[in-house]
Amino acid sequence: MADQNVTPTRFGNKGGNRGRITLLALAALVLVAILTSFYTVDANEKAVVTRFGRYHSTNDEGLNFKMPFGIDQVYKVTQTVQAEQFGFRTLQAGVNSTFDQQRDYTNESEMLTGDLNIVDAQWIIEYRIVDPKAWLFNVDNSPVNRFQDFRDKTIRDITQSVVNQLVGDRPILAVMTDDRENVEFQAKQKIQEDLDAFGLGVKLTEVKMQQVVAPKGEVQEAFDDVQKATQDREKLINEGEQAYRAEIPRIEGEAKQMLAEAEGYKSARINRAQGEIALFQAIYDEYRQSKDVTRERLYYETMAKVLANSENTDVIDKGLENFLPLKNLGGAQ
Repeated sequence: MADQNVTPTRFGNKGGNRGRITLLALAALVLVAILTSFYTVDANEKAVVTRFGRYHSTNDEGLNFKMPFGIDQVYKVTQTVQAEQFGFRTLQAGVNSTFDQQRDYTNESEMLTGDLNIVDAQWIIEYRIVDPKAWLFNVDNSPVNRFQDFRDKTIRDITQSVVNQLVGDRPILAVMTDDRENVEFQAKQKIQEDLDAFGLGVKLTEVKMQQVVAPKGEVQEAFDDVQKATQDREKLINEGEQAYRAEIPRIEGEAKQMLAEAEGYKSARINRAQGEIALFQAIYDEYRQSKDVTRERLYYETMAKVLANSENTDVIDKGLENFLPLKNLGGAQ
């Protein structure tokens, strides 16, 4: 008689395994749902949430809830100030910044001025994203990260176009000297207008011309010669103005002193003449009242003045009658 397998089949154990698997799957599903339902936003960020690929909301910093299983997607946008450099690149910023000397960026900075000269203008812009939704969706209808470069390129193209236009409207000396601040001010306004027209959601905070010089080579050497000649001219003009300011006040002072002395002499002469006239008039009035007395008094006063400084002078009468009694013939010599 052949042997037969009489071991009972464990149908009940198969049902238990399936139940455990189902419970584990549900637990894993709940865990994934929990893990994908919350996200954090840093203090310098904004979070844009899309639901089924369409914009849903913009959330601030902190812990936030979203629909799990990829129903909601979160795109974080930084709120810090970002910068774009033109004509140079900074490798390490700091007190002693280092710059990229290996690559040539003159294609960004060399431009034509209004007087048909070439200038090498390096500048920097700073901006901040103020509308994350516009930043993610308005340039291209997708917030995927590969479009970040396209947004940056749009900002750079707008900036270069505006700065080239402003520099092209001015002579080279104006751009390099006293008109730089005006270029910065107008560039900031114009760039912001263009950014708003594109709806990028960006706020421009700074436009700064870092360095504006003539291109390297013969052009720069010729321009340096012109600058040196201009500086020498300004130096000579300043020295002439200093000599003028030193001499003119002195000459004017001397002229005023001479005028004052002349006025004083004039007043003295007039006053003395008026006094003499008054004296003569007074004497004349006295003379008219008593001619003999006045004539003798005038005679004596005149003789007193004439003989005042004379020495060894004898006054004698006309007939010499009193000559001897007056002379001391026997006296000591």
